[in-house]
Amino acid sequence: MDTRTCIKCEIEYPLIDQYFALAHGSTTRRVTVCRECRKEYDRQYRINKQEQQEVVSGDEMYTIKEESLQTKKHRMLKAFNYIHLNAFGEQMSENIYWCKDDNGVQITDNTCSKCNKTMEQIGFVDYNQSGEK
Repeated sequence: MDTRTCIKCEIEYPLIDQYFALAHGSTTRRVTVCRECRKEYDRQYRINKQEQQEVVSGDEMYTIKEESLQTKKHRMLKAFNYIHLNAFGEQMSENIYWCKDDNGVQITDNTCSKCNKTMEQIGFVDYNQSGEK
């Protein structure tokens, strides 16, 4: 009878289903880690994965990472330009202003209509010649 030594625990077992599973996609090859070592690895993996997941109590399921100011500007600019392109069929030709207090975006002037604060000019989305972002 053939035998194989597990590469994790270094114990020699008979080369049968009880100790070594078949390798993925094979009908003859066997894995090099015994079933007991694989079970322990899978158990540790599940424990570590559960610890990594952030669960928030209350109505929310997950926490939302805070974005940097630059990332927020970029997302707002892309969204506003995308909406303008779909609505009017052309790229933005005016300055775009963004209010970081209420995440408002507008093109008319640099004063926020909601909070009357000065808005920051964030420019345009650059497109290459093929029209892709």
